[in-house]
Amino acid sequence: MTTIGELLTLWPRRYLDRTRITPIAQVVPGSVATIRARIQRVEERRLSRQRRLLSLLVSDDTGSLTVSFFHARGIRERVSPGRWLLLSGRVELYRQRFTMTHPDFDVLEDAEAPRLGLWPVYPLAGSLKQRFVQDLTAMAVSRWASQLEDPLPSAIRRRFRLRELAPAVAHLHFPDNDQDREAARRRLVFDEFLRMALVIEWGSRRLGGQRAPVLNPDNGLVREVLDRLPFALTTGQHTAWSDIRADVAQPRPMARLLQGDVGSGKTVVALLAMMAAVGSGYQAALMVPTEILAEQHAQSLAPWLASIGVPLVLIAGHQRGPEVPNQPAVVVGTHALLSERVAFDRLGLVVVDEQHRFGVRQRAQLSDKGVSPHLLVMTATPIPRTLALTVYGDLALSRMLDKPAGRQPVKTIRLSQRDRRTAYLAVREAVRQGRQAYVVCPLVGETEEANGKAAEKLADGMRQIPGWRVGLIHGRLPKAEQARVMEAFRRGAIDVLVGTTILEVGLDVPNATVMVIEEADRFGLAQLHQLRGRIGRGAHPGTCYLIADPATDEAQARLDAMVKTADGFELAEQDLAIRGPGEFLGLRQHGLSGMPLVDWTRDGTLWRQAREAARVLLTADPELTREEHRALRNRLRDVLDSAAAEVRLH
Repeated sequence: MTTIGELLTLWPRRYLDRTRITPIAQVVPGSVATIRARIQRVEERRLSRQRRLLSLLVSDDTGSLTVSFFHARGIRERVSPGRWLLLSGRVELYRQRFTMTHPDFDVLEDAEAPRLGLWPVYPLAGSLKQRFVQDLTAMAVSRWASQLEDPLPSAIRRRFRLRELAPAVAHLHFPDNDQDREAARRRLVFDEFLRMALVIEWGSRRLGGQRAPVLNPDNGLVREVLDRLPFALTTGQHTAWSDIRADVAQPRPMARLLQGDVGSGKTVVALLAMMAAVGSGYQAALMVPTEILAEQHAQSLAPWLASIGVPLVLIAGHQRGPEVPNQPAVVVGTHALLSERVAFDRLGLVVVDEQHRFGVRQRAQLSDKGVSPHLLVMTATPIPRTLALTVYGDLALSRMLDKPAGRQPVKTIRLSQRDRRTAYLAVREAVRQGRQAYVVCPLVGETEEANGKAAEKLADGMRQIPGWRVGLIHGRLPKAEQARVMEAFRRGAIDVLVGTTILEVGLDVPNATVMVIEEADRFGLAQLHQLRGRIGRGAHPGTCYLIADPATDEAQARLDAMVKTADGFELAEQDLAIRGPGEFLGLRQHGLSGMPLVDWTRDGTLWRQAREAARVLLTADPELTREEHRALRNRLRDVLDSAAAEVRLH
């Protein structure tokens, strides 16, 4: 944070409701209260080698209360008997005494009147103190907020009943009441949504004028695949295929997101879409994030395609060939498909699997090849609808909520570290019965090197168990070694596969029935759900063991949710509420983690209004060259010049 602008947009992560001070005698157990009290006694005792308990006895004219801090670093030197505190926190009754645990507090000078109202609490790092940042922000708001240039035209503000920018910024930092705070938040969220909506709308208009090949979704190859399926399409598959059939029969490029939980049968729908292209005389490309997944897709598609005479080509990053044939074919590969050395003669369809945010830039790259193919993006990461429509706002949305018949249930069991032996006894029993198991090592850092070493240590320990054939896979291994290990696990030559989160996506081994996740509290809900989805894919039910001693309420909530439900969409809503979209999808590079004001569970209407505003603005002024749009154009240019959009104004 180096500028006044950055300070003004350091939004509070929450507020302390200090609108009134409650006498201690009037506090209600279970409620949040603000009290002004004097320290009577300070006690500190050791709970363990690393944990200390700091206890304060405080009182006012009406009674006394005990305040506890279990992580007292930086607090002990600020408190001493006789000092006055302003404390805000939840009051509980313990052994007939009022208590507060880890309240927010200010140390008051003897004659200092407490500052009341809704007070912002900012996300801080290092040695910064809340009081200092509050005072600095108050000064910045009073001096400079009124000088902020409002990029939103007055007509848009009136149409959607939005506040002007300056009072919105001031009231978000220091609101008079909850109504002021919500009105300010709504205006600032609209600004962020509008910026994204304009990028999406601009890109869609630039690409939307291109003509795509008109495909016949009822050709002979499609009918042959449908006839050969050993099962009937589920309701979700049928609905998604109907959406795609309608799209690819049009001369404009399809741009559709197919969202389905783990095991919902998206690959079958993708196969039908690719046969619509190949059976119409075009090539179809399937692009995936890793070489392992590309090879697995190629292996699973090969028998189907060979039986109906369709050529299959695999192009991965470490390969320099083969070339794409100048005939209708299916090409499977990684991002290598976008490279200059890969040339398509008649590309009719691109299917993208588990590529979070394949959008304007990649579509532009395909267009640069002289083609305007139809686009189908698939994800097994359950995404709440509002977030999906934002992240993939340039794509139509199809959701598959059911699963194919025969999918086995997966039971999830949570264990403490001291009970972890239970999980490995289950692994031993599975191996004894001829089944296989995954063991996921804990995340130990941000680097793949650190996590790879943790996996190696875990695998070395498990290799000491007689009778277990243990494999190891992580991102630091050469690609060829990763492929060798996965193939050995698939054919049953490995009983227990130890790995990092590289196991998260796309692995399909029906004989694997047990999943053990060490230190599961270090993983997000989306990751845990994806990992759990690797088992229960065959004839036998699966069991997922989550080993953890969570240290935070957030981690506790994630593990509780995993045990309670296997519904990926329900878990997605909870994960979004807990962690926010940037962490949820790993989308920091797309600006979502920079949108802390958005409430993704209830801002869907505001997003739709921003999309409407973007269409209105670009219809009236396609290049935003009018004077009243100058500030908006300047702000939009910053977004478009970022790596996330990679579209340039002309």
